[in-house]
Amino acid sequence: MAAIFRQLIANQVAQVIPGDVNFIANQIRIAGRNQKLFGFILPITNIMENKQPKQATNTYQQCCEIAKDLATQNIVADKTFIIFKPNDQTFMTEILKNAINNNGGDSYGSNETKRHVLVEYSSPNIAKPFHVGHLRSTIIGNFIANINNYFGHKVTRINYLGDWGVQFGLLGVGFQKFGSQESLTNNAIKHLFDVYVQTNHEMARDHSIKNQAKLFAKRLEEDDEECIKLWKQFRSLSIKEYKKIYKRIHINFDEYSGESLYNKRVHDVIDQLQHDGKVTIDRQEEAVTVRIGKEAVFLRKPDHTTTYLSRDLVAAIDRFERYKFDEMYYVTASAQNLHFQHLFSILNSSGYDWAKNCYHIDFGLVKGMSTRTGNVVFLNDILDDAKERMLKTLSKEHHDPSSIAEQVGLAAILIQDMKAKRIKDYKFDWEKILASQGDTGPRLQYEHARLVSIAKKTQVPIKTEATITSLLNEKSAINLVEHIARFETELTRAKIHSEPSFLVNYLFILSHLTSTANHNLKVLGQIDEIAEARMLLFAAARSILATGLRILGIEPLNKM
Repeated sequence: MAAIFRQLIANQVAQVIPGDVNFIANQIRIAGRNQKLFGFILPITNIMENKQPKQATNTYQQCCEIAKDLATQNIVADKTFIIFKPNDQTFMTEILKNAINNNGGDSYGSNETKRHVLVEYSSPNIAKPFHVGHLRSTIIGNFIANINNYFGHKVTRINYLGDWGVQFGLLGVGFQKFGSQESLTNNAIKHLFDVYVQTNHEMARDHSIKNQAKLFAKRLEEDDEECIKLWKQFRSLSIKEYKKIYKRIHINFDEYSGESLYNKRVHDVIDQLQHDGKVTIDRQEEAVTVRIGKEAVFLRKPDHTTTYLSRDLVAAIDRFERYKFDEMYYVTASAQNLHFQHLFSILNSSGYDWAKNCYHIDFGLVKGMSTRTGNVVFLNDILDDAKERMLKTLSKEHHDPSSIAEQVGLAAILIQDMKAKRIKDYKFDWEKILASQGDTGPRLQYEHARLVSIAKKTQVPIKTEATITSLLNEKSAINLVEHIARFETELTRAKIHSEPSFLVNYLFILSHLTSTANHNLKVLGQIDEIAEARMLLFAAARSILATGLRILGIEPLNKM
């Protein structure tokens, strides 16, 4: 969006500083709202590395000189940075025009090498309900996938199901005791959860069930026909139900994977690790451990069954063999930090160079989430509850209030989850989440719907060639244009840190500035030139708001 200005400055600076123009352009950023002077900031220290003191001084002076040749109104320079303030007319015209024609981050990130990015997220356990931890993983993982896609990277979205191990063994034993084929077919996820809970209660009374579960898991790994048949049925029906839930929240995956797919290869990988000798493998009969620092971590248990760590190890190797990815993100709760430290340590020690490009994106807990039906939280229950609450606040004049309530409720849940830094725990509060005032999802949806309404009511055409500068000189208009210009800078920051809260809070500010501008800058009743300039401003704000919401996984509404 502001790429043309960054490139112009970089080209001029590069005339006096030996170096790559693209590198210089990537160092330039737009001043934040807390800085007194708006403009493009070039940190001198970033481009003066490896310069001799005398040379650096001369280059700095030359930077100040060549800055005068740019179409600028003001230049501020000290020993650490230069701020280039662009020509208002050129700046406002380019920013608003590019915001209207926003087609992704290619123009801003054109100097960035396009990569293949794998994102593993959501990953519910078939033996357990789709709980809040998986909801957070789903929301944050979808954001990471979306923002990388926006910047032009190839993205593969993977749902790595928990469909193996002792927990699954417990479910298998429980289903044989308490299961119903009819209930399983009607609602697999709900029925399997009920069976799982009932089996756990029974296990408190009958301790032999735990050993039965271990035996079931072992038989599963040994390809017992009865166990495999049951496992395939559980998995297939669960995925079918999950897809219905994901469709409701606009989530899709390129691959439904699972721990079960890597069970057989674990033993070969263990043998290969021992043969290569790059990690310390200890064998005690059937058990196999790997030495990580002072810890001995199981890759295979004494009963010859595989572990979560060993299956993840094989999954990572398999993914690189199939996809040759450039980056891979695992989006799971911070409770799994140690697990991923172990995983990455083994991969790095084993000589897999690509492991340095694997990242664990962790997050905190949600506290206090429950529905009116009780404390067990299913995602469909959460969405139904949000929809029901929103229906009570919507006007009865809507032709499809149920659909609107569904989308506003979803926006409320997603924005609440992403408004604070992901690593922080937060308390789930329905009243705050669904509020139409303040910084909430419904408020952002309302602002977008209002901007659509302005265009419909006024019928003023959106002209990117409209005269702007002399007609948009009010403070509220200037503040809004400057904030629109920061959009892709904030997106880049959000992408680098895998931090959706940066984008959410940018959109909150955008909403406030748009509301102020709408209050001060009326479109109806103005002469054509003023009406067209203001309509271009509001159309640009609407385009940026819609793009930001979609990156967060929210479909913007045109009416509320």
